[in-house]
Amino acid sequence: MRISSLYMFQRQINNMSNSTANANDIASRLAMGQSLLKPSDDPAGASQAVIYQNSLAKIEQYETARQYAQDTLGQQDKVLNSIGSLLTKNLAEKIVAGGNGAYSDEDRAALAKELEGIRNNLLDLANTRSSNGRYIFAGYNTGSEPFAKDGSYQGGTTAIVQKVADSTDMQVSHTGNDVFLSGTEHDLFAALDSAITALKEPVTEDADREALQATLDKVNISIKKNIDNLGKVQASVGTNLQQLEMLGASADTNKIDVESRLQETLGADMDSFTTLVVQSKMTEFALSSSFMVFQTMQQMSIFNMLR
Repeated sequence: MRISSLYMFQRQINNMSNSTANANDIASRLAMGQSLLKPSDDPAGASQAVIYQNSLAKIEQYETARQYAQDTLGQQDKVLNSIGSLLTKNLAEKIVAGGNGAYSDEDRAALAKELEGIRNNLLDLANTRSSNGRYIFAGYNTGSEPFAKDGSYQGGTTAIVQKVADSTDMQVSHTGNDVFLSGTEHDLFAALDSAITALKEPVTEDADREALQATLDKVNISIKKNIDNLGKVQASVGTNLQQLEMLGASADTNKIDVESRLQETLGADMDSFTTLVVQSKMTEFALSSSFMVFQTMQQMSIFNMLR
């Protein structure tokens, strides 16, 4: 009889121990907010969760790349707009006016001074830096000033390309020689310098005026070429910015889907959480019942006799 009672007593202790362990296990899962805590809980689910986590890591990596691309292109767009404001019809008109026979040497010298100011503003824009101190028109040579004081281009010749999605490589910058036609017959800074130099020369005879007019006509052609080229560069930047928005919207949708699947796999979704709460209540009830049974058994006379 004592052996049987001791067995019942031990079994009840084991029940309480198991109930406590079960309650602690469910409490841990509730605290973590998911039902899958270790691979042995669900090997297949754990393996799938790793796949989803890797997918999310790649999505976030591309999010960072697109943000960099968007910031870079956005700043370029602003600078290009500023350049466009300087390369307006007014600039061409000023250069044409420089050949006006009514202009005196002093008038042309004043115009040359005005063109010098425009030229220096363009040079400052050409050497614009990003928020992290990198030159935006230097290609991959972002740490070095792309344009020298004389207007010659000394930056990189290869535009920066960024991978912004699984199958999308995007040009996120334009080199200074692409923007200002550096090194070509329509080199903007070379054209402005030639106009400034010509306007500073005194005009004393018809041959001087003809030479000045020929120079200014050539400069005017280069400015128009640069305006056309600038429009193409701006269109490219705008197209890429639009594409980044579309890629971002698509990636956001995909990210939500992957996150949802990961939560379901980990048991971190609302249905799994509700199940854990129900299980927690059930284990609390089971544990409470075990304690009540144990206390009742302790009060039985047969156990009092065993003391």
